[in-house]
Amino acid sequence: MKLKQSRFISISISSAVVKTALVQSSGLVEKLARRDVDKSGPDAALRVALEGFPVKGAGVLCVIPGDVATTKILEVPSADREEIESILALQASRHTPFNKDEILTSYIKLGVPKPNFTRVLLIVVKRETVKDKLAIIKRAGLDISSVLFVPEGIARFYTEVYKIKKTDAPVAIIDVGMQSTNFIVASQCLLSMSRNIPIGLEHLAIDAESPAQMLNDIKASLDAYEHESGDRKPARFLITTNHMALAGLDTKISEVLTGTKVELAPYTNFLQANKAVKDVLARSFADDSALDVIAPAIVAVKCQAELVPQDIKDQWAIAEKGKATYAAGVLVILLLLSVGGALMSKVYYKDAFLNKNLIAKFADQRKEVSNIENLIRKTQVLRDYMADRDLSLEAIRELYRLTPEDIYLNNISMDDATGSITVQGAATTMSHVFTFVTALESSDLFEGVKTKSTSTKKDRDKTVATFELVMQLSKSEVNVKPNPAEAAAAAPDKSVQAK
Repeated sequence: MKLKQSRFISISISSAVVKTALVQSSGLVEKLARRDVDKSGPDAALRVALEGFPVKGAGVLCVIPGDVATTKILEVPSADREEIESILALQASRHTPFNKDEILTSYIKLGVPKPNFTRVLLIVVKRETVKDKLAIIKRAGLDISSVLFVPEGIARFYTEVYKIKKTDAPVAIIDVGMQSTNFIVASQCLLSMSRNIPIGLEHLAIDAESPAQMLNDIKASLDAYEHESGDRKPARFLITTNHMALAGLDTKISEVLTGTKVELAPYTNFLQANKAVKDVLARSFADDSALDVIAPAIVAVKCQAELVPQDIKDQWAIAEKGKATYAAGVLVILLLLSVGGALMSKVYYKDAFLNKNLIAKFADQRKEVSNIENLIRKTQVLRDYMADRDLSLEAIRELYRLTPEDIYLNNISMDDATGSITVQGAATTMSHVFTFVTALESSDLFEGVKTKSTSTKKDRDKTVATFELVMQLSKSEVNVKPNPAEAAAAAPDKSVQAK
């Protein structure tokens, strides 16, 4: 993740001590603290070390020392970043006693030895080591911004303060801490080797053989560097502290490694710091080094190696997508508001124009138009009524056409709302009734013809068959009826009496 902050809180956590520093990328050290880890554990030590640190707006860096990492110079048959990461992930387990699921890997690109090949410094760290440190930082209420490798920070710090160029010879840096020593080689302004020597200030102060052992380890490390990298050996050595336990170390190195230039280069000589920070350095770091917590923060934006677990990277990616989606949503809302505002203002001015000009101007015409609309509605009601009446007359004409001479009708009733017709009449014989029913059923104007009742009676000394039929006007013939209330006001009852 590319770091965008200009000020960082750098945190170093070990089993014995917690160090914190507030550093600007310009190099200014604003605050510095060191707390020993007691029985309360590193969580309590970190909370105390962070007291007074302004957290808001600062990036949070977890720095990983060289003594918990394994490094190896490799040549990878690819120039693509993703392919390089995949290849290194597969090869990393060969250089450590851990499975690939137990380690985190990163790398520093050192150069291109030949076409389609890349020389890299592989960095391997046990995953659990990093996650334990990040969990402590999380419990302190901080969100991590990056996990940096201390030797890379130190290498970049010294190449910058000494203004070393890429074309210059490699430089060896000896950073002696309380318990161990970082032996670092910087070539082309990049970290090209990191070795941890298990001899520190405590050993050098009390063990007369420790200096000789350290020199042997340095010489062996240089031989390994020459073999792995194919590069020339460093001719310049920088010692990062002038502690009294290191008295004469520069001379001994010059004697063992002939032709080399050894310089005492205390990191405190190159720091930009206020008086409070210098007092902390003199009081709390007299027998320890703060370089491991300061140097990575100063050069954080330039570091290549990043030892962040993949699950945290995934969380960052989701958060970035969420921010992008939120920003897009805000832009869409603003766009919609702008367009809506433009449309509303346009409608408002049009409405104002209509109210002021057209509506006032044509007020009299509006009354006339309203009267005409009322007249049209009344006319439509009458037209619907007349159309319905025509249908009733058509039904009567059809009944007249279909009624045989042997049948006479007493009563015809029609329901306008439902289209139901009831016919009552008499026939000389019952067979004539059935023939009449059949004729009605075959008519296109009627449907659902049913005989409701039949009987016989005496009429003028003759026996006749009386009947009552029920039928419906065909749906295809029935028009939409007018409003019943309006039609009732405009038309009389359509019941017809016939004899």
